[in-house]
Amino acid sequence: MRKIERFVIWICSKFTRSEIEEIIKGLQDVLANRNPEVKPRDDFKEKYPNWRNFYVSPEVPIPAKEESGPKLNWKELLKQYEKEHGESLKPVNHKDNKTIVPEGTICRICGAPSIYLYFNDGKKRSQIYCKVCFSLSPVHPRDRETLKTRYFCPFCEHALFLWKKKDGALTYKCDNDKCPHYLENRAKLNLRERILAKIKPSQFKLRYQFKEYHFTNEQLMLPSPERKNIPFLFNIRNTLNTLCLALTFRISCGLSSRKTSFVLGNVFSIPISHQTIENYCEYASYYCHYFNLAHKEENVKTHTGDEAFIKIIGKNFPVFFFLSGNRRSITSYVVASDKGVLPATISMKEALRTSSPLDETICVTDGNPSYVCAYQFLKKDYPLLIHKKVIGLQNLDSESEEFRSFKEIVERFIRTYGSYTRRNDFKSYNGALSFVSLFSTHYNFLRPHQTLNYEVPIPLKELEDIPTIQGKWAKILQVSSNLIPA
Repeated sequence: MRKIERFVIWICSKFTRSEIEEIIKGLQDVLANRNPEVKPRDDFKEKYPNWRNFYVSPEVPIPAKEESGPKLNWKELLKQYEKEHGESLKPVNHKDNKTIVPEGTICRICGAPSIYLYFNDGKKRSQIYCKVCFSLSPVHPRDRETLKTRYFCPFCEHALFLWKKKDGALTYKCDNDKCPHYLENRAKLNLRERILAKIKPSQFKLRYQFKEYHFTNEQLMLPSPERKNIPFLFNIRNTLNTLCLALTFRISCGLSSRKTSFVLGNVFSIPISHQTIENYCEYASYYCHYFNLAHKEENVKTHTGDEAFIKIIGKNFPVFFFLSGNRRSITSYVVASDKGVLPATISMKEALRTSSPLDETICVTDGNPSYVCAYQFLKKDYPLLIHKKVIGLQNLDSESEEFRSFKEIVERFIRTYGSYTRRNDFKSYNGALSFVSLFSTHYNFLRPHQTLNYEVPIPLKELEDIPTIQGKWAKILQVSSNLIPA
């Protein structure tokens, strides 16, 4: 307590009463978890640094090869034998009952039935000889192709066993006590942790694990804004110019719907309510969403992703964004209810649509384990996909130092996105998704970037000769009306 008393005296000597009240308020926010960026010192975590460190291993397991059928056809071999020798091949004449193979046994090479097979190694009875194809095969093969497992450990090549079934995912685990990954993690434990690991071994992740997700095509579909019950976008009571002016102030200028209504009414003498403006935005977002999907940057080699937030009925919902590392265009956006694996997979999958599966593609993200699971899920479709993690604000490893510039791209984008959404609180999920879709259209096709010499990330010839923003919005809506699926 003596140290705390000296600290209190030092604070009183350095700060005024009002400043001390601000310090106390800030400390109360930390204790109440209202400031997620600042956490009090965790004495337990310092003593047990590996306690509940449930990270996702980035290494992809080795898939087991599917058992292929017999390489030869025993029936064709019998026909060939009969043609060459003028008689059919007779079954095996067993002189010793110990050479008889069990009924139902077939040759692994040609598929011949048991009447043409016999044990070829005496009392061991572990090797079978085929009279049709003259091949030898073991009774209990030890090769990887015949083991009843789906995956093998990438560190020791030991078979993984099915450990858990939960939430539609299968978790596989390596139980090899000599696995290098297990020995390395066990060596990191200090004396306290080794003692605690004997009491609560489930709280330490030492062995290699792999979680296999089974997402359907319906689950992996990119969310789209709802299509409102209108026959056509341009069949509204106001003109197309009024609609595009509303989009200009609401989206491009980042004004709220009430301020947009005020500007249109008092500057342009257009009487329109803020609710009508919100309706117009939802109408237009359905068209702009398909415009975004149809006009994307091509052959993207590096993607960088992160999560922003959007407020729906007072609660923050994550928005997954992926950007191109070259032109800084938005390649994917998903409004989700949590930071789980499914929205991360949807977002990464949509971003990879701008890359070729035959080319090496790099995805740079933070330490969110959902991205690692998404990477492992998409690895089978993109075998040359590489995932890089940039963790924290300082470069504590070579990987963070090398790819920090890409992480700064998406961080700078999130600050820009935040300047457009800080006044918004949406009443529904569709309203939030509509805004994100329209913002992506504005960011990719209408907003000039200083780092691109004041060019837009995705320049389009259709918009080059149009001087005004509302004119460009009108052209985008006209083009997108031809992209809507029937």
